[in-house]
Parts: sequence; C-alpha cells; structure tokens
Amino acid sequence: MKTIDELLEEVAKNVAHAPVQNTSVSAPKAVMSKAVVQTPVMQKVVVQTPVTQKSAEPKPIAMPFYDRLTLSLAKEIAYAVEKAAESMGLSVVIAVDDEGANLTLLHSMDGAYIASSKIARDKAYTAVSLKMTTAEALKESRGGALDGLTSGNGIILLGGGEPLRAGGKIFGGIGVSGGTKEQDMMLAHLGAVYFEHRIKL
Repeated sequence: MKTIDELLEEVAKNVAHAPVQNTSVSAPKAVMSKAVVQTPVMQKVVVQTPVTQKSAEPKPIAMPFYDRLTLSLAKEIAYAVEKAAESMGLSVVIAVDDEGANLTLLHSMDGAYIASSKIARDKAYTAVSLKMTTAEALKESRGGALDGLTSGNGIILLGGGEPLRAGGKIFGGIGVSGGTKEQDMMLAHLGAVYFEHRIKL
C-alpha cells in the first residue's frame, strides 16, 4: 500500500487546482504554450494554456487561497481524494461537512457502493461532531473518554472520517467510504492533509 506522501505526490501530478479549465481560443493562429504552476504540495506541474503567437510569455496560473471551507474548496479536496482512490483502484464516496457538521459536498465515484453514501456522510459528521477522527472515536468508545458510545443518529464508529483542521481550528470534516478500513482512513487523511496545505490563515 502506498504511503500518504506517495499518494500526495501522485495527486500533485493530477491536481494543479482542478477546477481550472482550459478555454478555447478563437484566434486563427493560436498555439499551446507551457506554464509551470506550483501545487499545494509543492510539486511542479506543467499545464497547457492557449496563447496567441503574438502574446508574451504566459504567467503562472495563480491558485486561489481560502480562509474557510467553501464549496469550491470542498470540490477540490474531493477531486484530490478521487485521484488518489483511482490510483489505488478504488471507487469511493467522499463527503465533506462544514464546521457546523452540515453537508457541503457528497461526491460519489462511478461504481461506488450505494451504502457508501450514508456511511461517508456519517463519517464526516462524526469527525466534526466529536472533533476527532472516527478511528479515535472508536478507540475512545471502548473504555476511553467516549466509553459506551455506539453508532447511531449520524454517529458512526468506523475508520475513514477526519476533521479538517488548520492552525488549531476545525473548519469541517471529511468522510470516505468504499475501501477497506485502512484504505478509507488513508484517503480521509490525505483529504485532511490536502486541506491543511490549501487553507490560508
């Protein structure tokens, strides 16, 4: 199984701010010029951008920074996790909640289990509500600070949910379902690490 660092490197090759779309150029003599951009994990990625022959050298694409969890950022996190899941041969569901445990995004890959939608949602909710990973919550429910806590009412004690933290503050949570416990945990952690790289406090 790949490490988080290996997955982040692989994601960096696919993600150079995913929502950026290349636009077509109507000028008759348009050519493609290469621009180097820095991804959140500091890997250089070459992006093709259309420019006319008469234009100057293109400037690097500026990646937006965020000071809170937005829908745009949630989509970016989900895209990063999706690419990592693809590299692992998995089809998963990714849920992203805001700091109030309200669902911001539910992203289901083709072929993912139907049951994974609710499970991923509950993992994200649990991570925000309890301010800890769902794996930690499971451990604490067995003789720890959450002794006796059981799954139900949105709480689920399965690995694969992580709070989205930065600077000691919780901005939301991510839940991943569709792989083994270890795979879900790794993908959720990757999403949390990606978020921490992207947020600007």
